[in-house]
Amino acid sequence: MTSFWNPFYGASSGLIRGGLGAYGEKILGSSSEYVQSNISRYFSDPQYYFQVNDHYVRNKLKVVLFPFLHRGHWTRITEPVGGRLSYKPPIYDINAPDLYIPLMAFGTYVVLAGFSLGLQGK
Repeated sequence: MTSFWNPFYGASSGLIRGGLGAYGEKILGSSSEYVQSNISRYFSDPQYYFQVNDHYVRNKLKVVLFPFLHRGHWTRITEPVGGRLSYKPPIYDINAPDLYIPLMAFGTYVVLAGFSLGLQGK
């Protein structure tokens, strides 16, 4: 192709590349700073995500599998702790994120896949 069809060719190509590069660096830089500053907030207490009981698991599976039957609210419940708002753990709030159900689903998949491969002789 000729340089006529290339938008990044010519006198302004350095300006365009430099501007796009700076803009991309600004976006990626700010997002990585955001992730770094908030990662400790979300993963500082992993026990929070495993505070579940049988009743919670049963209700959460109903909400995940049949969301059109959910009659409650879809927002999380907050409580004041130390002068700021904090979210209640999963055992008290059906809308709270948990890691118990995904971890058990993965464990079940591994066991069933191993059982299936064992039956096939692989």
